[in-house]
Amino acid sequence: MGAVFALFSAWYFWIPKILGLSYNTMLGKVHFWILFIGVWLKGRAGLSQRKRKYSSANLNIENNNNLEPDKGAFVMFFKNVEKSKSEIYNNLRKKSGVYIFINNLTKDTYVGSSLNLTNRMTHHFFHAKSGSKGKTIINRAMNKYKLSNFSLGVLEFCTKDVITCTTLEQKWINHYKPNYNILKIAGSSFGFTHSIHTIIKLKNRFKGELHLFYKKNEGAHGSTTSPETVEAIKKGIKKFYLNNSHPYKGKTGKLSPQYGIGGSLVFCYNKENTELIFPSINATRQHFKVRWTYIKKNIDTAHYLNINGENWIIQSIPRDKR
Repeated sequence: MGAVFALFSAWYFWIPKILGLSYNTMLGKVHFWILFIGVWLKGRAGLSQRKRKYSSANLNIENNNNLEPDKGAFVMFFKNVEKSKSEIYNNLRKKSGVYIFINNLTKDTYVGSSLNLTNRMTHHFFHAKSGSKGKTIINRAMNKYKLSNFSLGVLEFCTKDVITCTTLEQKWINHYKPNYNILKIAGSSFGFTHSIHTIIKLKNRFKGELHLFYKKNEGAHGSTTSPETVEAIKKGIKKFYLNNSHPYKGKTGKLSPQYGIGGSLVFCYNKENTELIFPSINATRQHFKVRWTYIKKNIDTAHYLNINGENWIIQSIPRDKR
C-alpha cells in the first residue's frame, strides 16, 4: 500500500502541471483520509489475524489431561482424523510447522513437527492402518484406538528451517507435556541409548515365545519363509520369465556384465614385474578381496592401482604380447 500512496502523490503533483488542470482541494483531502483510514483498518485486521495464525501462546490449557480441543485454539483443527484425511492433505500440502494429535478417548497427546507436514501425516496414517505395532507410542496408540478417535490440531506454521521447527516443537512439548512423546527433547533421537537397567527389562519382557523371531514349532529363535510363500515366489519368477527375457541374454564378451568369466584371462603385474594370472575377473577380485566392479573398471587402463598396499597393473593381455 505504500506504493499506492506514492502513486497517488505523484498523480496529484504532476497531472496539473502536465495537463494544466487543477483539482478540488477539499475532495483531494477527503480522498486521502478515506484511503489512509481504510488502509490502517485493513492492516490492523491483517496483523491480528497473523498473530493468531503463527502464535497460539495464550491457550488457557493447564495440562494435557484436561485438554478440551477447540477449533479456536489452533491454526487448523480436524475433529476426526479418519474422516478428514483428504482435507488434511489439501490444507497441509507443502507446509511446515508444529502439530498435535489428541486421543479423544484418553485425552493423551502427541506433539510433533515436520518440514513437510503432508509427508509426516502420510507416515502416521500408514502405521495406523498397517496393523503393525509400530516403533513409537503414537503409532501403537493409533493402531489400538483407530484414527477416528484422534483429532489433529496445527499449533503453528513456520519456515522450512530445521532449527526454527525444532525450537517451536520444544516450546509446545514444554507447554503440553505430551504422554505419547518418547523423548521430551525435540529433534532426532539419533544417538539416544537406553540405560543398562532398561535394556535388561526389555530383554526379560520379550524373551522366549514373546520374541519377534521365535519359532513355535522348533522352540528356537530365527525366521523362515513358509513353504506357501516359497512356492508363490517360484511361480511368480517362472511366470515372469515366460513373458520377459533376461536383459543380458545372448550378450557375450565386453557386452556381458560378467565379462572376464568363462575363459577370459586377467594378467596382473606389480612394479617388481611379478606376474599373477587369473582365469576371470571374479577370480581376480576374490584373490585381492575387492569388488568385481573395481577390477572391471580398471582393467586395461595402463596405470597402477593400489590394492591392499601394493601397486598393480591389470590387463586382459600379457605384457610380452603388447
